[in-house]
Amino acid sequence: MTAQAKSKQHQTISHGKIFMRNNHDYSNEVKLFKIAAQMEKEKLPSMFIVTAIKAALEFEGVADLLNLWSEEGEKTEKEEIISDIQDMIDACDQKETSEEIYVKFNDLDAIANNIRAFKDSLYQKVMEQGGISKLAELTGIPQPSLSRFFNSNAMPRRATVLKIAKALNLDEIKIDILWR
Repeated sequence: MTAQAKSKQHQTISHGKIFMRNNHDYSNEVKLFKIAAQMEKEKLPSMFIVTAIKAALEFEGVADLLNLWSEEGEKTEKEEIISDIQDMIDACDQKETSEEIYVKFNDLDAIANNIRAFKDSLYQKVMEQGGISKLAELTGIPQPSLSRFFNSNAMPRRATVLKIAKALNLDEIKIDILWR
């Protein structure tokens, strides 16, 4: 049997439309796309929405967070969930190996010694180049995630630092100066 014959075997034609017959339930995918439309209405960055949906199609934890976000009514809670989604996207996106700039693993120790000073100096660079909203636009990282990044004393994720550095056109030398 040819591939075309096999394909026709799984199709039903009704009123000129072709319907595929298979056992896959698409309700989860449809729900994710509805959430994407909801996120767009709430003016989240398009790059973030696309990345979140792609990750959710692959990773159940991201899908769970998207569902939680869509059901949440309180704005501050939704912002926290967006930050968590971004963290999961960064964690799932460790496939990237080529970056124009890089952060050496040993450099993270220098940051850890004085995280607050590092984030404050980086924040000054952000403000000089247009502020948090502009950075959110350039990186695709939602504004709540960036606010959480700059307001916390937690060790920054390498992927987040790379995205920010790339958006601000910081090279290795400029990053190194910020860490001292």
